Amino acid sequence: MGELLVSEDDEPKHLDLDGVPLHVNHAARRYPVCIVWTPIHPISWLAPYVGHVGVCSTDGVVYDWTGVINRDRMAFGWPARYVQFKLAEVDCTAEDWDAKLAAAVSLFDGYDGPRYNFVSWNCHSFIVLFLNSLGGKGQCAGRWNLVTICGLFLAAGRFTSLGGFVGTWGPLALCYAAALGAAGWEGVQRFFRVSCLVNAVIILWFALATAVGVRGMHGRWGTQSCAKPAIGVAVGAP
Repeated sequence: MGELLVSEDDEPKHLDLDGVPLHVNHAARRYPVCIVWTPIHPISWLAPYVGHVGVCSTDGVVYDWTGVINRDRMAFGWPARYVQFKLAEVDCTAEDWDAKLAAAVSLFDGYDGPRYNFVSWNCHSFIVLFLNSLGGKGQCAGRWNLVTICGLFLAAGRFTSLGGFVGTWGPLALCYAAALGAAGWEGVQRFFRVSCLVNAVIILWFALATAVGVRGMHGRWGTQSCAKPAIGVAVGAP
């Protein structure tokens, strides 16, 4: 379910390949070399693992995709969770990370591929394409898809603050409390059955779509790649 942040002093001090520290700064909302996650309300009320994802440059600026690229903001609110990568483990320099991110931004910003939609070609497609473009080894060995991204956040995602934790799990707890207050334990049981049904549909769809190779789940379409950024495209600049 991820780790609850206690203080900024507890943050891991990851280094890039040149020994430059990549510090997370929650106050400034800077998450260098991270992928980030935020709930999508009200869907996340019943399925707290469902959310919107973005990726950050080496100076911590977040980028996401909702049909257009958003820079230094997220379409559904600031990050509630994050996972920071170690550049040495993905065999990637800071310059490589930013160059590949610039290429992905260029590719998705005003591109002519599939239209954005929640069920098959969504924010995860942007992140998956970027991570798979890194190649390398270990954490980024070119095998990312929607399911592995979701699993990574569930297993290793850190909450950005107490507010991030409450915003993720609080609505579900309130729904159960409301069901209890309205109809007692019978109400809780009814809500639980509805919740299980909704989650079964969501999990089954995305798991099957990933397994059968729906392209959006694997961040690809046609022969497109993000091998080279377009001229003049850069990330991390003001």
